[in-house]
Amino acid sequence: MSPLRIPLFLAFLLIFFLLSAHHFQVQAQEAAAGGSTAVSSGGTVFRLGMWEMLHQTFWTEEDHPYYQMTGSNRFRGGKGYQGVPSFDVTDVYFPDGLSANVNEKRSFDGDGHSQVDSAVGKLVDKLPTFSLEYIVPTDYLVAAGVSFHYTSIWLNDSKIRAATTGPDPSWDTPLLRTFTRFFLLTGNLYLTGPPRPGEVDYFWGMGICRVESTYRWGIRSNPEIIYDYPNESLNDQSEFKFSSGYLFPIQRFGLASAGENFGFMLEFFRIPEVLVYDNPFRDQTFISKEAYNATYNDRGSILPDRASMRGMITRATWTYSFW
Repeated sequence: MSPLRIPLFLAFLLIFFLLSAHHFQVQAQEAAAGGSTAVSSGGTVFRLGMWEMLHQTFWTEEDHPYYQMTGSNRFRGGKGYQGVPSFDVTDVYFPDGLSANVNEKRSFDGDGHSQVDSAVGKLVDKLPTFSLEYIVPTDYLVAAGVSFHYTSIWLNDSKIRAATTGPDPSWDTPLLRTFTRFFLLTGNLYLTGPPRPGEVDYFWGMGICRVESTYRWGIRSNPEIIYDYPNESLNDQSEFKFSSGYLFPIQRFGLASAGENFGFMLEFFRIPEVLVYDNPFRDQTFISKEAYNATYNDRGSILPDRASMRGMITRATWTYSFW
């Protein structure tokens, strides 16, 4: 992390709060003078984002967290998340939640993830993913605002492997399935001023993200291990684990448009190279390190203690604006 980014970000937040305080002071003065304080287009805006679609990519083929954790070349250049994590009317499974990703992790792994999850994670499992923005005008050409996003990704090792040729048995990779939540808080500048009905607004911001992840990890029944190492176990073995961390700084940019109320937003989150995934394969005890490295670890080096997810998340969502 660049040492210059922290004070710049804090300065940005300070400017935002000063501008907000000035905005409310002007409103109070207008009210005291008998002026109207009714908000019209171009004034303060609340914007709710819902029914989102996400797409996750990585900067290089070696940035995939599964490749970093397992060392397996079958995850080198693998796919990220692509899907609809929020409310899906065709896939609601009470009381598990309103998220398609929540339903999918339970269909694969039952309640195992919930048993190691945080109290916050268990609570938000019952909510759809969403975003909320608060935007105020300023005395300058731009508007300022803060935004909060809650979203999630579900990665299944059988679906995100890199393309391979020839026989592709499932036991050639360790077992790994992760459910990851993102709680993002960003301060934003709206470059064309406050959003207005019928117009397109462009924004840029920076912030911080809390990441919480639960995962099932282990090894599958693998006859190749037994063939080469007859003293190793052939059975499926797995455990559940919880991991968390903070991504900073997160960069956010994109555009949005709206009619009288409903609209559409396309935004991008740049994920920095911050280690947020604890790596259980670093000191796994299911099989010997010699057997593991010979069977799965194609990197030819010691696996790291933690892994990152350096890349980009693209988010498209319907919005509802309160002018």
